Amino acid sequence: MKFDKHFPIEKLKPYIKYFVVSENELENEYKVYPSSGLVIGFQYKGQLANLKDNTEIKLTTAGITGITDGYKIFKNSADIGTILVYFTEIGFTHFASHPANELFNLSLSLEDIFDKNMVTEIKGKLTIASSDKQRIKIVEQFILSQLKDI
Repeated sequence: MKFDKHFPIEKLKPYIKYFVVSENELENEYKVYPSSGLVIGFQYKGQLANLKDNTEIKLTTAGITGITDGYKIFKNSADIGTILVYFTEIGFTHFASHPANELFNLSLSLEDIFDKNMVTEIKGKLTIASSDKQRIKIVEQFILSQLKDI
C-alpha cells in the first residue's frame, strides 16, 4: 500500500493543499471523514465505488467529492492507483464556474464540472504515465489550464 503526499508547484499553493498518490494491491473498504475542502480523484488503474445503504455505487475514474457532513465509505478494487487533489477551503472556486456549495455531500464525475474531452485526455495521459512525478505533473497542468481570474 502506498499513500504519498506531494506538494503543488508554487502557482497552485494558494488553491491546493497537496496531492496524494495512493495505491493498493488489495481490495479494501475504508471510511473517509469530512474535510474542509473538496477532493478530486483520478484512478489511473483499478475501480472505486461508494457504499451507501448496503449498495455499491461505482464511481467514474475521474471524479470530485464535495464537502460532507459525515463520513463516506469507499471500496477499491484490487490493484488500484489514484491521484488525489486536496483543495484548500476556497481553492476549488478558482477553477470552476460550478458553485462549490452545490457539491455538498456529492461525488460526481469530473465531466459534470469540466470539459469532457479534456477530462478524457487527462485520464488517458495518466494511464500511460510511468511514474508518480509524471502523473502529478499531468494533473498540475490540467488544473493550471482551468485556473480562472476571479
